[in-house]
Amino acid sequence: MDSKFNIFLATDYSQAVMNAERYAFEIAKKTGSNLTVMHVYEIPFSFPIDPDEYINASERLRKFELQKLKVHTEMLLRTLKISKNEINLECIVLEGNVGNEIKNEAEHNQPDFIITGTHNQENAPFFGSSHTWDIIKKSDVPILSIPPFALFNGIKKIVFATNYREGEVSGIKSLVTLAKKFGAELVVLHITNHTITKEFESLIFKKFKEDILNNVNYEKLSLRVIYSEDIPEGLNNFCASAKADWLVMSHTRSFYFEKILAPGKSFTKEMSLKTHIPLFSIPDSYNTETEENVYKKTETIP
Repeated sequence: MDSKFNIFLATDYSQAVMNAERYAFEIAKKTGSNLTVMHVYEIPFSFPIDPDEYINASERLRKFELQKLKVHTEMLLRTLKISKNEINLECIVLEGNVGNEIKNEAEHNQPDFIITGTHNQENAPFFGSSHTWDIIKKSDVPILSIPPFALFNGIKKIVFATNYREGEVSGIKSLVTLAKKFGAELVVLHITNHTITKEFESLIFKKFKEDILNNVNYEKLSLRVIYSEDIPEGLNNFCASAKADWLVMSHTRSFYFEKILAPGKSFTKEMSLKTHIPLFSIPDSYNTETEENVYKKTETIP
């Protein structure tokens, strides 16, 4: 199946985002996808009294930032030994707030997903914890956050971490479309730390599984529940043992059992800093057309 995508890459030129840049160029080359590299900058001067002077200064800055971005992408192509005819590349620069500008540009051009870096606050002046999460929570399209040492070696297994949220079903349906393009296995995983009884946990899992079975059809789909006292650590350990290529989470304000399972916590935000593999964040409102297939495999609570 055709795996061509329309991909956005957000960069600030920092060392911390270098691996996200490499990942974006590699996946665009290997899938024949369109790659738009974007940089968001701020006006470094105050509003002059003369409006014409401000307009001229702003335009000079925009042209400077665009030329800087083009030089940067050409250097990346040389470093990665990718020729210009191997990748469909475009550069754009935007002035303003990072999260807002990327959201607006995504609404206008409708990429399949946006690639960013994911790092600790102290070593990432642009895509630190607050900026990465700001992009994730504001975006209406998926965000693929790349940790410092993740490599693109194809997508063979995808793990979707569920917290039994109501909107996750549409996200899983969208993810099936993506998984089919790669021919990848999709594991829907819930990690429990037994803050509720096993009986109640089983009831919640049964209800969620029924929703999945009634709405999602994919022969390479499986459902799992495992125990871990530390949920981020449990996710990383499972993904390592399963040799997962992507960890997927969705985020919203509405939960089935919000106050019981995770009061006041955002595991998507936490994993955007702690994941060892690329984190694909899907907003619950996001959905795409899916193809019909036959669901054949499920696993219940061990």
